[in-house]
Amino acid sequence: MFSAVYSESLATTNIIYSNNFSLFGTNPLVNENPLNFTKQPSNQLATDIRVMVVDDLVSVRESLRTILTLEDDIKVVGEANSGQQAVELARTLHPDVVIMDVEMPNGGSYDGIEACSTIKAEKLAASVIVLTVHADLRSRQRALTASADLFLEKGISSRELVNQIRRLANKE
Repeated sequence: MFSAVYSESLATTNIIYSNNFSLFGTNPLVNENPLNFTKQPSNQLATDIRVMVVDDLVSVRESLRTILTLEDDIKVVGEANSGQQAVELARTLHPDVVIMDVEMPNGGSYDGIEACSTIKAEKLAASVIVLTVHADLRSRQRALTASADLFLEKGISSRELVNQIRRLANKE
């Protein structure tokens, strides 16, 4: 599911940098094992990166949780299946990073972008990563307007996702 890599070549992908916001294109033709990466050791458990995962699909949340819990310095502190649930949970948990899907039908009209906007406006999390299959320009622009810190397409490699989480949490 999370098996593509990105390239920073503007000739092959769409990458936009604006106010710490990056829009990565992915290469779906790369087929690598998403769990085949080296764990990053950490002796400072008190400084774990606290991550909340938001997606309407249980299988996506489970996959992300599995990938992230393999890392010694990342802790999944909560999961939500809708934008509204994400905001409510973030008010309680105050995670360092939220990984947010865009389209979540069980949340009604309150999608991941609107939840991102609320989370950022209320300072409920330091960073929000929008992780979605919707690579269209409109979704990217909406994420930028909602103050998302990073826009990634589903298909990004596990290693790159972990690296981006660490970068946003200033742990690398």
